[in-house]
Amino acid sequence: MNTKVVSSDSRYEVEIDLLDVANILWLGKKTIVTVTFVFACISVIYALLLPNIYRADAVLAPANEAQRSVGLGGQFSAAANLAGINLNQVSTKTQNAMAIMQSRKFVKNFVQAHGLLVPLMAGKWDRQQGRNIIDPTIFDEASQTWLGSNVPTVPSDLDVFQVFNNIMNVSQNVDTGLFAVSIEWTDPQQASQWVNWLITDINEKVRETDLAEANNAISYLRNQVSTTQLVEMQRVFYGLIETQTRIVMLADVRDEYVFEIIDPAVAPEVKVSPSRAIICILGSILGGVLASFYLLIRRYAS
Repeated sequence: MNTKVVSSDSRYEVEIDLLDVANILWLGKKTIVTVTFVFACISVIYALLLPNIYRADAVLAPANEAQRSVGLGGQFSAAANLAGINLNQVSTKTQNAMAIMQSRKFVKNFVQAHGLLVPLMAGKWDRQQGRNIIDPTIFDEASQTWLGSNVPTVPSDLDVFQVFNNIMNVSQNVDTGLFAVSIEWTDPQQASQWVNWLITDINEKVRETDLAEANNAISYLRNQVSTTQLVEMQRVFYGLIETQTRIVMLADVRDEYVFEIIDPAVAPEVKVSPSRAIICILGSILGGVLASFYLLIRRYAS
């Protein structure tokens, strides 16, 4: 069987015999087998050198009590807007918390607060010790300095954010309304600890923000009550003060302010990556394909 390939300008044509192709590959089978074997060995070595990656995750639910305490109804919406108070936070509080969790500022403060800069940017898995250690080629623990090619190089805030953002995932199940926070890391103990710290910190962050806003709103509303003579407006302001007071009370007594922990993160025992079998198979296939192309190019290019 012949296959004819013709150039666009019809000045020449190349005829390829499929039987000839098969014959070339058969005659070069030793080369194909050898190259495939070499690539397979390289793939095995590469796969074995890759550290196991574990995923620690936690399941969260919106803190319903916090959401219910915010709405007072449409009658106070206009006055609340004038005071800079948002009464319609039911659908936005958790979404805002998710966005804050993935923001550069929050990640930067989180890494600094828990001392994660060195283990995050210079940590590597040690098979013998079965835990993450600090890579001495990146960070010198004795002198507490970062090591670069020429001068000490401290990771920038953007570098830290990109690395952390790559291992962290925050998502919501649209069917159940539940949230999931996960971290994929080489050390399962660190991964679970970091996830639980994230949940604690985001709850505290939103709680402090709402508490400050509520106290500011109460001060403003009390000032408005003292300056207005309209009974109806005073009634509206007192209602808004009651709402903000409930927020302050809730923030003072509830640790799980925006996210309620349904299932906390625990150290995972099963890795999620790498898939060493797939790496070895793909490496072997790549070796065979490259060897076959080499034989065909050498034959038809000569």
